[in-house]
Amino acid sequence: MPRIDLDAINFETGSAAIPPSEARELTALGRAMADLIADDPDEIFLIEGHTDTVGGAAYNLALSDRRAESVALALTEYFDVPPENMITQGYGERYLKVAREGDVAENRRAAVRRITPLIRRAGAQ
Repeated sequence: MPRIDLDAINFETGSAAIPPSEARELTALGRAMADLIADDPDEIFLIEGHTDTVGGAAYNLALSDRRAESVALALTEYFDVPPENMITQGYGERYLKVAREGDVAENRRAAVRRITPLIRRAGAQ
């Protein structure tokens, strides 16, 4: 499924916090998600979290989970996207955007995918 990279969110090393100013940058996405859900309450979105390679793999996996959860929480709090319409998943350092070790800001990111068609196909089987 196509991915929307949330370039407005700039996670600091070791952090899952989203400053309110950056959360407001999610306005277009949040409204679009809320509109899709208003039209079809069964819409499902996957919120992905990622890290760079600073720290251990287990730590980064947990951190990426927290980043995905932070984005989902911001979408709920600021744009009334129902939490039941989002699934969060952290990938740690598994899918680096920039294939380079160390403190690489582009790898500390989050993304969103509309996965409703996948869920519906799986349910039809």
